[in-house]
Amino acid sequence: MSTKLTIVVPTYKRIDLLSECLASLRTQTYREFRVIVVDDASPEDVAACVRREYPEAEVLRQPENGGFARAANTGIRHAATPFVMLLNDDMTLAPDCLARLMDAARESGAAMVCPLVLFRDEPETIYSAGDRITRGGRPESIGFRQKREGFAFDRRPFGVSAGAAIYSRELFDRVGLFDETFVAYFEDADLCMRARAAGFEAVCVPEAIAYHVGSASQAGSTAWRTRQCYRNHALLVLKNLSIAQIILHAPWIIAERMHQSRRLISAYRAEA
Repeated sequence: MSTKLTIVVPTYKRIDLLSECLASLRTQTYREFRVIVVDDASPEDVAACVRREYPEAEVLRQPENGGFARAANTGIRHAATPFVMLLNDDMTLAPDCLARLMDAARESGAAMVCPLVLFRDEPETIYSAGDRITRGGRPESIGFRQKREGFAFDRRPFGVSAGAAIYSRELFDRVGLFDETFVAYFEDADLCMRARAAGFEAVCVPEAIAYHVGSASQAGSTAWRTRQCYRNHALLVLKNLSIAQIILHAPWIIAERMHQSRRLISAYRAEA
């Protein structure tokens, strides 16, 4: 049996969540995959945890903490399969999730395929059903905090979240890896925008279910997250929109910058 999929799991300081993530991979009905855990210089002994919980996985330890984009790229560079999945350590997958995603990847020909992500503690509430870009240039999770029942799913969204998504190797070969300048947050939107500009498409598979804890790996770092979003929104717009597009969408981009500024001030005041 040939291996068609490599699952890259970046992790930092949350061995408890990583254990649950790896346990869900053991239950998958689809078995043609290998796992690479990228330890982003965690203080805990991640390698020992993986040997105990999932000994067949490879562990790559970063020499220093460099953020999600760098950790993801490390795993992607070590993958030698036609498909690569990025999976956050705070995600778990339903047993048939990988099977449904791989079927969709083959049948649709899309280079980006994502599951329906639900809140683990609120399994009827949507966390993400693919991603879109607002007129102000901000990435947005489709369906966030809406009820799953009766939701009108868009099976062809603009993009996918790297928290749980399968990418074709061809996509990385043609448009490159994640831009490590972003460090964390919006780096997946940047990749999606580059991929869409190159003609690649995305598919959401609502029948494939993943469960998300919710920013658990960055608990207690609200100001840092908010600062990253403020900075990376500007970077995303400047990298991926033409001057003409920026001028056309200027009112919405300016409104988004003001919104991000208010959030940043509030976050720093809360942590003062």
